[in-house]
Amino acid sequence: MKKFLVIILTGISLVSCTKNVSTPTGAANQNVFYKDADITVENMVAVPTATSTVTINFSTAFENNISRIELMSSTSVNTFCTTQAAEVTGNSFSKKNYSFNDSNVKSSTMFYMLRFKDNSGNWSYSPYVTVKVN
Repeated sequence: MKKFLVIILTGISLVSCTKNVSTPTGAANQNVFYKDADITVENMVAVPTATSTVTINFSTAFENNISRIELMSSTSVNTFCTTQAAEVTGNSFSKKNYSFNDSNVKSSTMFYMLRFKDNSGNWSYSPYVTVKVN
């Protein structure tokens, strides 16, 4: 008699989390700039709204060899988890605007950073921004 192992996953959300590997930035850091060989991020800001949602806006001046951009959030600067992602449509050498809305705010102080995946599967991380939520 053969035995079968059946695993049922119901209502489980798998998220990607990581230790903060970015260069630390100061508290209340807004308007983050980040640049490496594959991407340039300009004007990353996190703005709280009246409905306990945080809007994270940023622009890229250029994207080369980038396949995915992820928004990561945290209630501390120690561990960030991916909350949303944007698939990138290819290389771009003109300004592109992005916006994410986080309606799952877990603390009165939230931290946000971006994670970038290149076409080879390597990851890079932006500095984080801090936002106070009422």
